[in-house]
Amino acid sequence: MKAYRILLIAAIAVVAAAGCRKHDRPQRQNGGEGGQQQEQQGGREQQVVTVKENKTWQVEYTGRHSLNGEVVDVISTTVPDNVIYLISVLSLDDYSSYNNDKLKFMQTELDWVMGMDKQVQKDYIYTGPATIYLNPLMHGDWYAFVIAVDSDYKITGEYSAICFQVEEEEPTQDFLKWVGAWKVTGKTDGRPARDVNYVLTIQSLEANYMYEVAGWETLEKEENDWMQMNQETLVTYFDRGDMYFTSQYIQTYEDKEYDDTVEEVFLGEIAYKGTHATPGIFIIEEEDRDVAVAKLSEDGKKASIEPVEVTALIGEGDEQENYTTVFYDMKYFGWSQKEMGWFVYNENVAVFPLSMEKIETAPAQVTKAPVLKRGTSTRALRGKVHKPRTQAVKAVRVK
Repeated sequence: MKAYRILLIAAIAVVAAAGCRKHDRPQRQNGGEGGQQQEQQGGREQQVVTVKENKTWQVEYTGRHSLNGEVVDVISTTVPDNVIYLISVLSLDDYSSYNNDKLKFMQTELDWVMGMDKQVQKDYIYTGPATIYLNPLMHGDWYAFVIAVDSDYKITGEYSAICFQVEEEEPTQDFLKWVGAWKVTGKTDGRPARDVNYVLTIQSLEANYMYEVAGWETLEKEENDWMQMNQETLVTYFDRGDMYFTSQYIQTYEDKEYDDTVEEVFLGEIAYKGTHATPGIFIIEEEDRDVAVAKLSEDGKKASIEPVEVTALIGEGDEQENYTTVFYDMKYFGWSQKEMGWFVYNENVAVFPLSMEKIETAPAQVTKAPVLKRGTSTRALRGKVHKPRTQAVKAVRVK
C-alpha cells in the first residue's frame, strides 16, 4: 500500500463545520450521572443499566500522524487495565441525532461492533490504556467515546467522551489536477463486446485525500436495458498523484415494488480460472478495499484506470485456495434482505483497463432511463480503525 493512502469510511455524509472547540469535553445533561436508566434482557434476569460518565477515564485526540508511511488520525485513552471497552468515533451530526439518549447510542455502537453475524470486531475492543489509529477523518466536528462493556460484551453504562475538530488542509496542485469532468471509455467482455462511455464529474471532498465522483454506470445516450445510476456518487482517494477507486457502502433504501430493503454497495469482481471451484466471475464482498487506480499522463489531460492485485479465498474446506489475481471490473451491487442475495443493476459494465480523457464540461446526467427509488442511508459517518488491506479476502459467486 502506498504512502498517504486513505481508506476512510463506509458512508460519507456532510459534517457540520461549527460546533465544539478542540479538545473540549461536552457537558453532561439530563441529570448528570445516573440520569438515564434502562432495563436490558440478560439471560433470565433483567439488568438495569445506569448511564454514568467516568471523569477519571481520559480520551484525547492527538492529531494526524504518519504510521508506516500512511496517514492516520490518532486517539489515545487512559483507562484502568481491568476495564473492557469499545471505542466509538462519530461525527457531531450523527451523535446529535440520538437527542442525548446515551444508552440508545451506546447500544447502537455495540451492535455495529458486533456486526450482523454477532462476531465481535476485536479492533474496536480494548482493555487498559491504548493508542487507536484511525483512517483519516473528514474535516469537521467529531466525538470520541469510550464505552464500557462487561466480559459478555454487554453495555455497563459507564463511559467517557471528548469532542474534537479536524481541520481541512489547503489543496495541492497535484490534488486539483483530477478535479473536473472526464470521459471514461472502455468495453464490455461480451460477445460481441460493447463500447461503454461514462462521463465522470470529480470534485474535492477532502483536500489532498478524497474526491466525490458522479457518473459511474451512466451512458451518454438512453438504452432500454441500462439502469442509470445517476443518483449515486462514489468516494475516490488521492495518493501521490494517483486516484484510487475503492469498494464502499452507498446507501440503504426501500424497494417498494418488491417490498424489500436493499443495501447498495460498490464492489469489485474477479475472473477465477483455477481448479478449486467452477471457473467464473466472483465478487469480493469486503468494503474499503482498493479495486483500481487511475494514473495521469504527463500533460494531465488523459489517464488510465488499471486494476489492482487482490488475493481471494476461493472454495470451501480442504478445497479452499488463496487465488492471487487482479480485479476484473467494478460496479454497483444490491444486497436484498428479502431474497438474501446479491444482484447487479447493470450486466454490461466495462472491464479493466479503461481510459480517461479530460473534457471541458460534463453534460447533464441522463434521467429518462429507469431510476431506482432511493432512500436514506442508515449508517453513521464514523471513524474506522486503520488496518492494512493486504490479507486474503473471501470471494463469492453472484447467483
